[in-house]
Amino acid sequence: MRNIRLFWQIFPVCLGITLVSMLAVVWLASTTGRAFYLERLKEEIRERALLIEPTVAALSGGDDRLFHDFVRQTGRRAATRITVIDGNGAVLADSNEDHTLMDNHARRPEVEPALAGEIGYALRRSRTLGEGMLYAAIPVKIGADRHRGALRLALAVTPVEDMLALLHKKMAGIALAVAGLAGLLSLYSARRISRPLEEMKRGAEQLTTGRIDQLVKIDGGRMSAEMAGLAASLNQMAEQINRRIRIIIQQRNELEAVFSSMADSVVAIDADRKIIRMNQAAAALFGLPADAVKGKAVEGVIRNAYLLETIEMTLAHNLPQEQKVTLFNGADPVMLQVHAVPLRDEDNRSMGVLLVMNDLTKLNRLETVRQDFVANVSHELKTPITTIKGYVETLLDGALGDADHARRFLAIVNRQANRLDAIVDDLLTLSRIEDRENKEEIALESGEVGPVLESALQTCAVLADEKNIVLQMECDEGLKAAMSQPLLEQAMINLLKNAIAYSPRGSVVTLRCRDTITLEGERQIHLAVADNGPGIAREHLPRLFERFYRCDKARSRDQGGTGLGLAIVKHIAHLHRGAVEVESILGKGSTFTLILPMANRS
Repeated sequence: MRNIRLFWQIFPVCLGITLVSMLAVVWLASTTGRAFYLERLKEEIRERALLIEPTVAALSGGDDRLFHDFVRQTGRRAATRITVIDGNGAVLADSNEDHTLMDNHARRPEVEPALAGEIGYALRRSRTLGEGMLYAAIPVKIGADRHRGALRLALAVTPVEDMLALLHKKMAGIALAVAGLAGLLSLYSARRISRPLEEMKRGAEQLTTGRIDQLVKIDGGRMSAEMAGLAASLNQMAEQINRRIRIIIQQRNELEAVFSSMADSVVAIDADRKIIRMNQAAAALFGLPADAVKGKAVEGVIRNAYLLETIEMTLAHNLPQEQKVTLFNGADPVMLQVHAVPLRDEDNRSMGVLLVMNDLTKLNRLETVRQDFVANVSHELKTPITTIKGYVETLLDGALGDADHARRFLAIVNRQANRLDAIVDDLLTLSRIEDRENKEEIALESGEVGPVLESALQTCAVLADEKNIVLQMECDEGLKAAMSQPLLEQAMINLLKNAIAYSPRGSVVTLRCRDTITLEGERQIHLAVADNGPGIAREHLPRLFERFYRCDKARSRDQGGTGLGLAIVKHIAHLHRGAVEVESILGKGSTFTLILPMANRS
């Protein structure tokens, strides 16, 4: 059933009651007035008939001319139509018409009672006069034989009806005025009653929609006591709800912030196996938008059989589940530590599953790097230590007596000790650089690159002369970069030493410094070291800057390298917000390029 507003329940009813009452009053007044006037006319016409009845009776048995003159003159003087009718209904005389031309009146409703000895009345429209008439007939003795006849008098009721019509119009006007006034009063009363309720409704609707910023404050000053009490209760309820909603919103925002910022992937699933929520980490893990998966079946979002099995087990047994699962994000495996715990309501009833997935991929990769690093360090340290130990044992076993062998063995021990010292120095250097990189403590100052490159060339000049290698520098003037001069010089020395070590005797190593512009319009400085060495195979290029990685381990150790020089260069490049690249062709040489952001020229 359709609900109707309170205003339309009050206003039409009040207005309808007023209109019905006025109509009843008008109808009662009209009918009562008409009946009153007709009764007065009946009494008046009856009295007139009784007044002239003796004269009519006396004259009817005598001279006809005198009889007709009396009827005609009396009727005109009294403004009343007088008709004398004999017992057969024939008209003997009439004050207005020729009686000889008139119809028989025996069947007239007012005449029949009079011929029967009673007084008769009738109200009808006269065909002769063309207007409404009130007829009254009384019995009368007429003629010489005194037989019974009827004396009928008629009065026009048109003036009475005109007066009643005028009275009806006045009463209708008064009724309309009263109805209009009653309608305005009903409208005012209905509005006064319904408006506070509408304000209360708006306030309740704002509460239901969560609009707590603009709550409707209901003023109960012009209301009835009952309405004012209800308004005060609603205001108090709105304030309490507002306070509780703000607390809930604050708690929800806090939970939302925690949920969204969690590094672990979290998925909430209801008892019908539909997704309730998914945080950003989980959305990124599955490659889906977090908001688009709400309400969807978990089978359509999570396609891993082990994860689905974990969810089913948790729902079936209502117990926490834990296992390791491997997903594939493209071609890369993702190792997950999965925890599935039941979701419970306030009555401790199961309502779903909370799936928490810890990404162990980075930890496994770091563990692998750590194991590789320990293995590499152990291997790199063990080789010179084993060599030193072997030659020392040989010397202790009696080789000290042979001066030539002792000198040669001690030279080897010294060389291996220097190698150990170089490895330890590089490890300490790499550790310090990584520590400063993580803590962002490096201070970069704008300066010219040319003097740093010249200093690096001078440092490596002695090593190059030993192999008769020519060092060349091609550098644009005035190039500036935000840099740490000692670290940048060390990076260039490492690249130059690497190029000298792998270049053949009598070759050329070139150091170039160029100003370049990227596709995005950023200006950069490219510091490139090119050699004419044996080159590097393509499969080794991606791992070339890893610690202790060697393309040809035997040859690299023969060159005396520690395996940490390029790793140090990579970290120094990162400290300078730059990068390092390598290009190499087997048999034709290699080019290592350190890329730095350019500082503004002075």
